[in-house]
This record gives sequence, C-alpha cells and structure tokens, in this order.
Amino acid sequence: MTRRIAATAANLLAGQLVDSAVDYLKHHDSEHTRREYVKAHRDALITALNNQRDCLLAYFEQRFAERREALQHFYDILHTAVDNKDTTELQVALLGILGIIQDNPLADLAEFRVQWNNPDFFLEL
Repeated sequence: MTRRIAATAANLLAGQLVDSAVDYLKHHDSEHTRREYVKAHRDALITALNNQRDCLLAYFEQRFAERREALQHFYDILHTAVDNKDTTELQVALLGILGIIQDNPLADLAEFRVQWNNPDFFLEL
C-alpha cells in the first residue's frame, strides 16, 4: 500500500513537472515572439525616423540652395550696378537681397510637414 501511495505521489509529481515544463515552454515561446515583435517595431520606427531625417535634410538643402542662388544673382547685379554707377539697378539688387534675407526660410516648413503625412505627397528635388 505504501508503494502504491508512493507511486501515485510520484505520478502526480511527474504530471505536475510535465505541466510546469509545458507552461514554461509556452511562456518562453510567447515572450520570444513578443521580443521579436518589439525588435521589428523598433526597426520600423528607426527606418521611418531615418527616412524623415533624410527628407528634411534634402528639403533644407534644396531650400537653402535656392536662397543661395537668388542671393548670388542679386549680388552680381549689385556689383555690376556699383561698377556702372546705376542707382536703379543698385536699388533693385538691394531690395532683392533684403527681400530674401527678411524671408523666413522655414515659413513653409509647417506646410511641408502636413504634406509629408499625406500618402500621395511626392517630393521633387
């Protein structure tokens, strides 16, 4: 009888061990899947941030290149006007330079950000 009780107790303990092992493996698999999901989500966010950074840098590069070209054009006019003592051209050049300098190069950034969230937005550089 004692053997039977011991055998029954051993069977119960073995069953509990198997159940615990199965529960552990299920939990382990679940956590592994969750870690993989978190890693994939992290990688997607990093890619999105890098894409936004690249786009903004391209925007700034283009925006300031336009300003540089326009300022260079007006400075060329300014130098020519000074050499030729042409006050009309001098005034045109100075007004152009002041207009560019007074213009906030980030004024249209808010609109750009709104468009960036539009799935149909196409940025032509």
